[in-house]
Amino acid sequence: MRSPPAKPIRETVGADSAAHLREPRNWLAGVALPRLGSRSEIANTHRQLLDLRPTIPLFAAIGALIWAGVTLWHVPLTASIQGAWLAAGGVLTTLFAVFGLREAQPKAGEVADTARGLVTLSAAAGLLWSTLPVISDIPFALVLSISMLVLGIVALSPMPLAAMAYMVAFAVTLVTRLDGFASSAAAAVVLSGALTLYLAGRRTLIERVEGSMRDLGEQRVRRLCATFETCGSGWFWETDVDGRITYISPSFGAAHGTTNELLIGRPLGDIISLEVEDPDEAATSLRTLEFHLQGKLPFHDVVIPVLFPLGIQWWSLAGTPIYSQHGHFEGFTGIGGDLTDVRRSEDRATRLARFDPLTGLANRITIRETLETALLSHGGVVPQRCALLLLDLDRFKSVNDTLGHPVGDKLLEQVADRLGTLVGADGRVGRLGGDEFAVVVRDAETLAGLSTFAQRIIDYLSAPYTVDGHRIIIGASVGIAIGPDNGHSVDALMRNADLALYAAKSDGRGKHRFYEGGMHRNAETRRQIENDLRGALVSNGLSLNFQPIVETASETLVGFEALVRWHHPRHGEISPASFIPIAEETGLIDGIGEWVLRNACMVAAKWPEHIGIAVNLSPIQVTNPELPTLVINALAQAGLAPERLELEITESVFLEENPATRATLQRLGAIGVRLTLDDFGTGYSGFSYLTKAPFKKIKIDRSFVSGAAERGGQKAAIVKAIVALADSLGMSHPISWV
Repeated sequence: MRSPPAKPIRETVGADSAAHLREPRNWLAGVALPRLGSRSEIANTHRQLLDLRPTIPLFAAIGALIWAGVTLWHVPLTASIQGAWLAAGGVLTTLFAVFGLREAQPKAGEVADTARGLVTLSAAAGLLWSTLPVISDIPFALVLSISMLVLGIVALSPMPLAAMAYMVAFAVTLVTRLDGFASSAAAAVVLSGALTLYLAGRRTLIERVEGSMRDLGEQRVRRLCATFETCGSGWFWETDVDGRITYISPSFGAAHGTTNELLIGRPLGDIISLEVEDPDEAATSLRTLEFHLQGKLPFHDVVIPVLFPLGIQWWSLAGTPIYSQHGHFEGFTGIGGDLTDVRRSEDRATRLARFDPLTGLANRITIRETLETALLSHGGVVPQRCALLLLDLDRFKSVNDTLGHPVGDKLLEQVADRLGTLVGADGRVGRLGGDEFAVVVRDAETLAGLSTFAQRIIDYLSAPYTVDGHRIIIGASVGIAIGPDNGHSVDALMRNADLALYAAKSDGRGKHRFYEGGMHRNAETRRQIENDLRGALVSNGLSLNFQPIVETASETLVGFEALVRWHHPRHGEISPASFIPIAEETGLIDGIGEWVLRNACMVAAKWPEHIGIAVNLSPIQVTNPELPTLVINALAQAGLAPERLELEITESVFLEENPATRATLQRLGAIGVRLTLDDFGTGYSGFSYLTKAPFKKIKIDRSFVSGAAERGGQKAAIVKAIVALADSLGMSHPISWV
C-alpha cells in the first residue's frame, strides 16, 4: 500500500500562532476518550463549547415557548401545586437559557470548569423536561416531552457528554413515572436515542479530536520549518516532474552569494560542478543523484559540489518523491545542508595526515602508498621497474645548531622547492622527517638513467642557498633501491634504500649508492661499531698517539700532534677513518673531542715548555658555540699555557657562511691558542678562508708531498706556491709526512 502522499513543502512552510491554553486534567473528555493527552482534551473541549454557542439559545428559546404555552393552558390551575410547578419550570427554562449561553462562552484558562457547569445544567434540563408529562394533563404532553428530548440531544450534540447527561437524566425520570405502553415506548425511544447519540457523538468527537490534533501537528510543522529556514542550518527545495528546481528557501541566496532566481528552473543535476580536486568523486555524486531522480526513489546524504561566486561549496541533499492524491508523480521535495566548512575541516585533517605541514610534500604514509601502487602496477609478466631514492642532507644539523631552527625550516622549504622542480612529473617527492626526503620513480628503465638522475639531485641540492641573509651550502647523499629487484614489498624497499643511503654517506657524503646484497652485513657491522664506541668512550677504551712535529730547518722537535686511537677487544685496531664518521653521525664526536682535548692538554703539561700540542677538531665541534669555554676549562685544568695548544681545523668548516662559526674562531684566537688550516690544497681551497680566522699555520696535505720529487710533476710547484703564500701572510707551513 502506498504511503500517504508527501505534501509540497511550500504548502507546509509558514508560521501560525498556537493557542495558548492551560492544561488541567479534564475528567469530562477523559471519560469519552480516555487516551487523549491533556493538551488535546483542553483544545477539543474548548472547540465543543464554541460550537454550542448558536444551538443553546435556539434550544432554550423553543423550550421557553413550549413551557409558556403549557403554562397558559393551565392558567386556571395556577393556584394549585401543578400550576406552581409549571411556573417554576418556566423560570428554570429561562435560567437554563441565560446560564447555558454564558457557559458556552468560556474565558481563557476556565475551559474545564465551564464544561463541568454546562454538563450539570444539561442534566438539570433533562430532569425538568422529563416531568412535563407527569404534571400536565395535555393529551400531547408526552409528545412535547419526547420532542424536547430529541431537540435537546440535537442542540447539545456538539458536546456529546452534555447531551448524554441531558438524555440520561430525562430518561431515568420519565421511565420511572410512566406505566404501560407509554413507559415502554418512552424507554425504547430513549435507549435508541442514547445509542445513536453515543455512536454519533463518539465518532464526531474522535473526528474533531483528530482534526484538532492534525491542526496542532501542522502548526508545529510550520513552526519547525520556519525555524529551520531562518536559522541558516539548511534549506528546503522542490523540483517538478522534469527535475527542474521550482522552490528553494528564500534565505538561501543571500547565504550563498547568489540569488534564488539563478537556480529556479535549472535541473538539479546541472548544478553539480566537476571543477574540484577530485572530479571522480563529483562524477560519482552526479550519477548517484540522477539514479534516484530518474528512478523516483527517495535518497539522503548525497554530497555534491556546487560552484558559486564565493567558490566551491559542498551540499548534502535528501529528497523524497511527491505524489498526488491519485498517485501521479509530481516531482521531488527535500532538504539541503551546507557541508562546506565540514569538508574544509576534513580536507585540512586529511592533508595534515598525508602531507608534511612544513614543505607541503607527501609524508611517509603517502610515500608508502605511492610506492605500493607503483609495485602493484608493475606486477605483469614482464614487470617494469620502479625505484625509491632516499635523500639525506649533509651538514644540515650544523645549520640548525648555529643559525637556529627557523632558518633550518626555511632551508628545508627551499630544498623541497628544488626537489619538486627537478623531479616534476617523473616521480613523487616526499619528506619522511627531519632532513630526510624520498623520491618515488614509477618507471626506472636503466641503472644508468637512475644514476644520472641521482647525481643531478645531489648537484642541484648542493648549490648555495640564501636564507635570511645567510649564505648556506649543504650537500646530499642518496641511496637507491629498485623494485622488484631489491624487494617486492614497501618495507623491503624502504629498508634496502636506507642501507644504500648509509653506504653513500660512508663513502664521504655527496655520493649516491645502489643497494647491494652485502649492505646488510655492513649495516650490522656499523651498528655494532656504534654500540662498542659508546662503551669505549665510557670505559676509557680510547687512547692517544703522539706524532712528532719537527722543524725541518733546524731538525728540532717543536711539538706533537695528538691522534686518537681505538683498540677494539675483538677486532683489534680500528682506523679513525672508520669510527670518526660514525661518531659524527651519531653525535658521539662531541664527547670524543672533549676527551681528546682534555687528555692531550694533561699530557702536554708534563712536557718542556717549548714543546706544543696539536689537536684536530671536527667541523661539528667548531659549530658548537661552547667550544671556547671547553678549551679554557681544559687549559686551566691541565695548567697548560694557551700558546702551547694548536687547534687544527679543516676548510670544510667554511662551506657555510655562518657568522656564529666565525665568532667561535675569533674567540679561540682571542684565548691565545694557535689555529691551523689543515689539509690545505684539498677540497674547495678558497683563499678567502685564510681571512676568516686568525690562522697561524697552513698545513700542506701529504698528498702533495708524496709525489713532489717526481720529475715533470706539478705537485712540487703547488707546494712551492703554498709555501710562498704562507710566507707572504706571515704564517708557518708545516707538511704532513705520515
